[in-house]
Amino acid sequence: MPDPIDRFLRHRPTISSRSGLGRRHGVVRQSWPLEADPRKVRPRRLVVASGRSASEAADIARAAAGVFATNGFHKPSGAWWGVADGRFHRFMVTSRRPRRSSILVGVGVLGLAALTLARSRRSGD
Repeated sequence: MPDPIDRFLRHRPTISSRSGLGRRHGVVRQSWPLEADPRKVRPRRLVVASGRSASEAADIARAAAGVFATNGFHKPSGAWWGVADGRFHRFMVTSRRPRRSSILVGVGVLGLAALTLARSRRSGD
């Protein structure tokens, strides 16, 4: 018989292998009542930390789950978890990706700079 808390843990990593280095990681706590079905009931979410390196965020998530008497690490999902007072808590390290709009703005600025440079070279000849 599978462990009753397995239904709260995803079986895929929460951090993309493409996520960059730097202070772009955070920790999110998701909480459900133990009797809830996580596929039907949305978790209560709380941002525990943000703007951290990946290792700092992992340390924070581990320490947060360690406060609970029943806790552990779910390797397939990369999430720490804890159970107390009839609630299941999952601590996930998340990564912030650069927004597509800021990338497009950056490409546009580079294009304008290249166009301006090309015109100034042409007029200087």
